[in-house]
Amino acid sequence: MANERRITAPGGVRVRRSRRFDDAIQTNLSPPRLRYEESVIDLADRATDLTAAIAVIADACGGRRTTAERLGRHLDQLSRMRRRSWLAAILDDVSTGTCSVLEHAYLTKVERPHGLPRGLRQVAAVDGAGRRLFRDVRYGGVRPRWRLVVELDGRLFHSSARARDRDLERDLDAAIDREETVRLGYAQVLDRSCRTAAKLARLMQRLGWTGEFEPCPRCPIELHRGGSVQPA
Repeated sequence: MANERRITAPGGVRVRRSRRFDDAIQTNLSPPRLRYEESVIDLADRATDLTAAIAVIADACGGRRTTAERLGRHLDQLSRMRRRSWLAAILDDVSTGTCSVLEHAYLTKVERPHGLPRGLRQVAAVDGAGRRLFRDVRYGGVRPRWRLVVELDGRLFHSSARARDRDLERDLDAAIDREETVRLGYAQVLDRSCRTAAKLARLMQRLGWTGEFEPCPRCPIELHRGGSVQPA
């Protein structure tokens, strides 16, 4: 069988065997290469950790070269995947608009486990100069009595003055549209997710949300008791 042939790899080349060669390779291209969805799922499944796997999928979909739906259909065709159920869940989340590692962490660590309302992801808007942009998460619906925008800032290092100015301008435009805006970073989402959720719940209640904050199993004891959230 072709997948059992003995091959001596030339220098700088690593041989990988596949029982799906005919389906996985685009032989009509020069040089022949793996199909894009095949590469993405393979890289995500072999990633060193789950965060890296999320990044592979989010980058692929965010770059508009494929979609979560196409990746999901491809995943269904594969028989051997050590992270199948987990990857399927990630693809389901990405299909709703979570476009980065930070956005997925916000959904699964802040919003979903603490009873916050379900936000709309990647909502199209227009800034003061008439340019199209996207809000990361918007709460309250299309014509609500209250609205809140959550912008997720995934930059690990100091941004340029131009990027900072662009963010401030987006926040100002949101205020003009009567959308209160908060901007969250990695530490608030990953390190202080429970406290961040409690603070967002209080802000939403002040704006008009009638729901309640729900402590998750990881929440500090004071949040289970309904205590106030102190600054971190």
